[in-house]
Amino acid sequence: MATLSENFLFIILTAFLLLQSGYSDKVAGKIYSDVLSIHPCVILTNATHQIGCTSSLGGHVGVVHYIQSQDDVDWLIKHNDDHAPYIPLFTSEMFKKTSLKVLVNKKIISGALVIHGGKDGQAPKSGFSPVDDCPQDRFGMYNGNTEYGSCNKVKWNEGGNGMSFESYGIPIFALYNQTEINELIKCYRDNNQPINGSVPDYPLCAVELKDFMFAAKDTPTCIRKSKVPNPTQNQFCDPLGDYNVWGTLYPMEEEPKKGDIVVAAAKLDSSSFFHDLVYGADNDASGVIALLAAARVLGDMKRNGTEEPPKKPIMFTLFQGESWDYIGSSRMVYDMNKDRFPSNTWKVKSNGTTKDLKLKTSHIGYFIELNQVGLGDGPLWAHSDPISRKTKEVDEKVKHLFDELEKASKNTSVPVKEASTDKSQPLPPASFQRFLRSNKEIPGIVLTDHQKEFSNKYYNSRFDDAYNVQGNFTSDNDSRIYLSNTFTKRLTHVANTLANTLYTLANDGKPPKTELKVNEYLIGHLVYCSFYRANCDLYKEAFNTKMGKSLPSRAISRYVSVNTANNTLTIVTHNLLLYFTGYHLKTSSSCESHGPFTLYKMLGNSNDSKEMCANGTVYYSLAESPAFELEQYNSTEYSTWAESVWNADLSVRMFLISSPQRQAVTLASGIVMTLFSFVLVYFIHRKADQIFTPAPGILEDLDAQS
Repeated sequence: MATLSENFLFIILTAFLLLQSGYSDKVAGKIYSDVLSIHPCVILTNATHQIGCTSSLGGHVGVVHYIQSQDDVDWLIKHNDDHAPYIPLFTSEMFKKTSLKVLVNKKIISGALVIHGGKDGQAPKSGFSPVDDCPQDRFGMYNGNTEYGSCNKVKWNEGGNGMSFESYGIPIFALYNQTEINELIKCYRDNNQPINGSVPDYPLCAVELKDFMFAAKDTPTCIRKSKVPNPTQNQFCDPLGDYNVWGTLYPMEEEPKKGDIVVAAAKLDSSSFFHDLVYGADNDASGVIALLAAARVLGDMKRNGTEEPPKKPIMFTLFQGESWDYIGSSRMVYDMNKDRFPSNTWKVKSNGTTKDLKLKTSHIGYFIELNQVGLGDGPLWAHSDPISRKTKEVDEKVKHLFDELEKASKNTSVPVKEASTDKSQPLPPASFQRFLRSNKEIPGIVLTDHQKEFSNKYYNSRFDDAYNVQGNFTSDNDSRIYLSNTFTKRLTHVANTLANTLYTLANDGKPPKTELKVNEYLIGHLVYCSFYRANCDLYKEAFNTKMGKSLPSRAISRYVSVNTANNTLTIVTHNLLLYFTGYHLKTSSSCESHGPFTLYKMLGNSNDSKEMCANGTVYYSLAESPAFELEQYNSTEYSTWAESVWNADLSVRMFLISSPQRQAVTLASGIVMTLFSFVLVYFIHRKADQIFTPAPGILEDLDAQS
């Protein structure tokens, strides 16, 4: 009889627990309010240390304190023993290295939130750049040079505070949804705001931040741990990297001679304190847009047959991962020196025979790099390297290159001027430095919007966006949205200068019969697509119908990310360069790549929605640091940056927290109830035969069975 009653009791308790588990989820939903529009600060590692942010596995909890001024920071320091730990909600103006480090070092805070949106999220007028004041100096060509190294001549990023390269040991998130930000501020003001400087009473508004990172210490340690078999965690970090995009205007069917190739280059990425909150409007996008526009006008010339093909190859190159110690450019140079570039080789004519095409740095005759070119109304500054120019031949070619740029810019409102007429100033941070580090015989110029220190006050920050370049909407007759302002007009002039210079240099100094001119509408469309909506009409033209529909309805992040995932920005750039420089074939029935030719089905700009086939010579090349191939994770020659792996449970949750006394009472009550439940179950078990009376006939059946 006791067995029957125990089974009955077990069923009742199981049903009760199942009901409670479902109810507990509903209770959690009422207690916590999820903040969904977030960008985390994550951990990255290099050869020597780690940078960034992390929480414990279970997350960090703290009382919200809204920081709008230094007085709010001082209040936290003064009252750090009252309700600590705190989690400050910073306005963008108050998110400073000094304030953050003081609060972290004094162990007053267990995390931080930063407003990125609305009036409290506006860019500080004084500027904000969370990287070093001498960016990437250790991996450029002047490392160790007493005259030019360590920015001894020019402090390029004067306002750089180095925040991105600190390790904080707490979770930090950026918030960008104004409704969620307002809810947090209201929660603070209703519960936490000090009255006349007094300490508020419970209940208090609190948040839980979950941002656990698996990587720790440095890249050598992280990679070593990833290679050790582990039943719970196989990967702790991944190398930063992706693919470069490169191509030529016409197919290379003969082996180039020394100094034949004219290169136009730009970097394809930027960075920010927060993961994927990366716009890079002036930092990299300005150069990319101008280069693509120049490629378009040269492609139109090629398709229309308005000019003779230039005698030498024009090569477009866009480097990925440059913000992290020149990942893309260093890899291309490495592959060239190893006779491995391009990897997708094809046969070319060479001295009466054929051989696999292999390009080297010695094949480069001129190198033009577009860096930050979009700000201001002044000239375009031409920077050159004073060390390589000590060689007479290089110096003469650099002079010739400058002369051609100057002539090509005369008919524009953005003239090209020499940044250092006495050759005393080194190059700014640029991909060209990695080529010169390997081969100082390459004549080249880096074009920028600054003569000395950066014009961009928001270099490598989340504020280098469309507002930084003052974008405003306009529509053309085709109802396409584009941007039109001083930024787009400036980039139009830059693209015109580049296109005409490239053709002239590749044509042995003979300019085009008719000056090449970029349509400003094209620049405006590219700017709109880059900073606002990637699913714009122009981007869709460079994809097939299916892939075009998958483009995001927001701007694409310009962060390089890790080499295990496809980078949408890289794919878009590749397709645009192919679309702009390739032939457009009406039929799309056979559209397969072969030899030097890349063929890809695209929608194009036809009105009948029929796909066409773009046929050009545009390719990908690996943009992963050679350090990871060589397994030299403590390298000082190549980038060693890796990004931590994390779980999919990164989160920010808001809730009200009660006093410690009330929490203690609740805990004690729970313990008492649990003990009482055990006693009750034990009593029921002992007295089951008296409490539970079996139905008539069951007792006789049980006796008969026994």
